[in-house]
Amino acid sequence: MDRRIFLQRIGRGTLLAALAAVVGVLVSRRQVVGDQDCSANIQCRNCNKLTSCELPEAVKTREDGREG
Repeated sequence: MDRRIFLQRIGRGTLLAALAAVVGVLVSRRQVVGDQDCSANIQCRNCNKLTSCELPEAVKTREDGREG
């Protein structure tokens, strides 16, 4: 392996790691926090953020799902 190929692979690896970090940060920010309004105008049980949502309606929906 010569120096050019080595540097290309290091550069690509660095870019891939940076891209993965950015995607991870963006995905982790999609959670709904308790002091915010819900951005989805659908019922909680049909929302894809239900497991991480801290709004009172979502907490009640999760509790009702466990009981019934």
